[in-house]
Amino acid sequence: MVRRYQAVQMRNEVKDIPVREDGYGLPYVLVEDILEAFSVYGEDFRLDGQPVPYLQDHHRHRQVPLLLHSPRRIAYYPGQLLTMSPAQTTDLIPSPANTPLLTTRSVIPVTEEVLVRMFDRVHQDQDMHTVILKAEVHSVQVKLGQMEHDLLASNAKNAELLQQILDLQGTLNVLVTRLSEVQTLTLDHLMALQQKVQAVFTQSYELHEYSSPRLFIVLPEVDYQGYNPVSILETRTHHKFRLYFLCECGLHTHPTGPNQANYVHIARHEGYEITRPTEFFRKYGPRTLQMLRILKGGLTVAGMVIPALRTIAAIDLPGGVVKDLDLRVTDSIRYLDQYSNSMDKNTPGMDNGGSFTNKVNVGQLASSSTSTATATDGSSTVIDALFQESALQMEGADLRRLGSFLKRKDQDGSHGNLFRTVDAQGHVRWICLDHYRATYHQRQDREFENEIKLNRGIYDKYLGTIKITLSSGEAFDRFMGAMTRAGAFNELDIHLRNYSYQELKMLAESLKKTNVSKLTLTCHEYREIASMGKKKFLGILRIMNAGKVRYFHFKDIKDLIPSRGLTIPKELPFVRSLDLTEISVKDGHELLGDLLGVCTNLSILRLTDVSLKSNRLVSVLKGLLGCKLLTVLSLRNCDILEAHSAVLASHIGRYALLKELDLGHNYLDDAGCCAVIEAVGDRLERLALPSSGFGNESAMALDRVVSGKNLKSLDISESKNELSLEAMERIIHLVSRLSCTELILPRTAWPSDEPFSRMVRAIDTTKLEHLELQNGGCGDLTAGALAGLFSQPEGRCSSLSSFEVDLRRATFAGAQIFASSLTDSPHAKVSFNGSMLFSTYVSSLVDLQQVLISFCSYLSILHLRNTCMNDQVASALCKALEETSSLSRLQSLDVSDNEMTAQGGSKLLDCLASHPTLRSLRMESSSFVQLGSMGPAVQRFLEVNRTLARLSVSHVNLGELTVGLTLNVNKLLSIEVQVMDGEADDILAFGEFLRSSRHNTLLRLVVKRARVCDNEPSLEHLCQCLKQNQTLLDLEWEFDKGYDVVGAASDSHHHDLQRYIDRNRDLWRKNTASGGAKVEDLALAGIDPWTMRVIGRNAEH
Repeated sequence: MVRRYQAVQMRNEVKDIPVREDGYGLPYVLVEDILEAFSVYGEDFRLDGQPVPYLQDHHRHRQVPLLLHSPRRIAYYPGQLLTMSPAQTTDLIPSPANTPLLTTRSVIPVTEEVLVRMFDRVHQDQDMHTVILKAEVHSVQVKLGQMEHDLLASNAKNAELLQQILDLQGTLNVLVTRLSEVQTLTLDHLMALQQKVQAVFTQSYELHEYSSPRLFIVLPEVDYQGYNPVSILETRTHHKFRLYFLCECGLHTHPTGPNQANYVHIARHEGYEITRPTEFFRKYGPRTLQMLRILKGGLTVAGMVIPALRTIAAIDLPGGVVKDLDLRVTDSIRYLDQYSNSMDKNTPGMDNGGSFTNKVNVGQLASSSTSTATATDGSSTVIDALFQESALQMEGADLRRLGSFLKRKDQDGSHGNLFRTVDAQGHVRWICLDHYRATYHQRQDREFENEIKLNRGIYDKYLGTIKITLSSGEAFDRFMGAMTRAGAFNELDIHLRNYSYQELKMLAESLKKTNVSKLTLTCHEYREIASMGKKKFLGILRIMNAGKVRYFHFKDIKDLIPSRGLTIPKELPFVRSLDLTEISVKDGHELLGDLLGVCTNLSILRLTDVSLKSNRLVSVLKGLLGCKLLTVLSLRNCDILEAHSAVLASHIGRYALLKELDLGHNYLDDAGCCAVIEAVGDRLERLALPSSGFGNESAMALDRVVSGKNLKSLDISESKNELSLEAMERIIHLVSRLSCTELILPRTAWPSDEPFSRMVRAIDTTKLEHLELQNGGCGDLTAGALAGLFSQPEGRCSSLSSFEVDLRRATFAGAQIFASSLTDSPHAKVSFNGSMLFSTYVSSLVDLQQVLISFCSYLSILHLRNTCMNDQVASALCKALEETSSLSRLQSLDVSDNEMTAQGGSKLLDCLASHPTLRSLRMESSSFVQLGSMGPAVQRFLEVNRTLARLSVSHVNLGELTVGLTLNVNKLLSIEVQVMDGEADDILAFGEFLRSSRHNTLLRLVVKRARVCDNEPSLEHLCQCLKQNQTLLDLEWEFDKGYDVVGAASDSHHHDLQRYIDRNRDLWRKNTASGGAKVEDLALAGIDPWTMRVIGRNAEH
């Protein structure tokens, strides 16, 4: 321990005095040590001018000089300087130098001065005593505080140790549980291993021993009733017996059909003639007799069934034994009983358990077998129970000897059309062909279905169709292996993300082993080098020559047809249909023409999005001249120019069997359409000329050449030319004599809808299934004509399953008439966009309510954009939606650009939040006025809705939108927002949402007129989050021009964000491959057709 010292000063001299400790460990300074250090007698110790008292003794008495004889002590003051004054010579203290050896005490008179001095000294002692007590109390308090701190630390440490002990105990319990589970699992594995080993031993033995079926019966071919069995065998050798094997089906096999039972039955076979019956019955008579008795009476053991003969349907029996089967079995049993009696008398001792008379107790067999059988795992079946009986036991020698009887009659070893299989326990079972197929093909089909699910494919077993996308060579190899072993399916739609010639070759070889008749092949990225691209076309030729495929559809295969250098087969006679979509022809048009020329039996050709400019069209048309059976020709969106209309018409006129023609979305003018119509004449059943130059001349030609007897489908919509009144009269005259299933009518330039209403009234609806009126001039007259069309008596309009009508000139009166006639239709689209539907005050709220209820009940698509809808109409629409919520089929609703306030729009959103069928909603409008006024309603809508895929709103706060999107559990594909406000923190939260993959399913995001108070860090964060997004395919973000807020980022940063979006647009489009977006999802998200065409190659089909 470090030695301590107390500094003491007397006059100008300072000395360090050693510090001592008492029995209690308290430090003090001995006054004698101070006196010895200074060699002088002193008194009056002071600290900072204040007197220092003496310490008490152990008896709590103060140590006062001259009064007590115990050693004097003072307290230890670490780091401080004590001062000592030297003692003065007084009468009270005698000098040692003048004191003799023997002294006497002087008698000093007690004066007033002495008493005052003594009283002062007593008061000083009391003050010093108080200071000392306070010091001691403080010291004790410090020690108690330290002890309390140590105690708390000790308690905390003990609690921590206790928690560690509890954690260790919990871990130990978990380990014990896991150990128990591992032990149980190990025992289960050992048991399973033992069972497998036992199954292997059983299988090895039975495969050698049971080389032929063990269950059989024998039936006579004629009636032996009344004859002596012995005499029959000796004298009537020309009369025969026939052996039939039984199928050993049971728990180890699958039923052959939904209504077919799984029981032991006679195999479908004509049977085997027994030419040596005496020897045969002497050896196998007991077994045959007992099996006949069991077959006739029935037996159930361990869940396995041998039904009574009278309960077996004739369809389950072989054709050769159906007639008089019950009678023949009865005769056979009677004959064998009589034969056994005669054999017992003449031939003592029989093989396999003695005489025929050792009959089996069937009831005892069933009960004893049931007690030891396990029906659930198939470990013991009725067959095992039967073979355990001595009268039915057969070993390898017996079975091989039985095979000697059948060898001459079973040269191919078919064993009565039975197949030898092994069950899970290693037992050999002989089952029929039906059970063999049901059992093993079902297992292979299950593996095939698992492979399809692994690749997120779709398998419709009822229609026999498969759609699948394969992203790697490993997935392709697995699928091809499973496909060749699978059951029957007819259509295969396969999409290869990347491929090579070897995979095309493997696909061709695999198709040869299937029953696929229709193939759709989409290929994206060719892995081999560009110079080997010709092999791509060779792989396609292999596929067109493979298997039973007759219908081919090749999509998005870049540079499929090379310019030259390849030899086309002389004939491809199996190709019946060929579809090419987005195939680049370039300089390979001559090779394409040669390919079409060798498809001599081609009846359907569809080219979609294939450029046929200049000589390409001529090569294709010439190649088709060799296709004498061509009935369907579709050249849709193939860039066919007006200059080639004459060549097109001349070749089409030569296709004698042509029934369907589609030339939509090309550059043909009115004259070109007219030439085509006149070339095909009246033989077409379907004519489609949408988005072409169909005009007045074409209308007159159509009325002139079409009689109406053959044409079943007509599409002349979206024409670039509007029809005159005279042309409309021709179309009305044509429609009146048509009896079509599909009718899509053109636009007209006539200001009134009277001609169009007359056209509607002229339509024959007895066979009509689809009607489309996209004329911008339809109004109240057309609405009334449609109402009369839908209200025709005697169900003349019952076949109509879908219609689309644009009534942009209709008023509420016309809508009321139209709504009253609506009936059930799977697909009904009505648009009032831009009409004056609610421009005038609706006096009767009841009428308004009835119209909206009819719309919500029967329409699947309702467009009410820019129809002057106000809060009153919105409230009525809410009531209509509530009344029809359980019956509504509404999938798309557009109420944008109306006069609703934010209050009315919020109420409508709250009503639509729980709608059961709504998929698309548009509700953006400038009438909401205030920034963020629709934000709370949009947030509530997104939190509750479970069906919506596309949402378009306005006046939304970005923070509230982000909260709603984060809490939305629906598969929301597209969101469009106009006039959006927010803060920089809202951008940060929105960026985190876009980066997350848990809640985010957006394919399309459009933000216009953004008024967000952003800054440079927030926009940079948004860019970084967009880099990590894995779902977006299309993105637009447009800031409101002229919007300026203090603290917001400058316009240059806004432009930086827009440039970033434009620069990375192709990167986001690659999300289609990783996100698994489907083509139908792209359309539902509202992605424009051009963008869909660009990114659709990566989408799943």
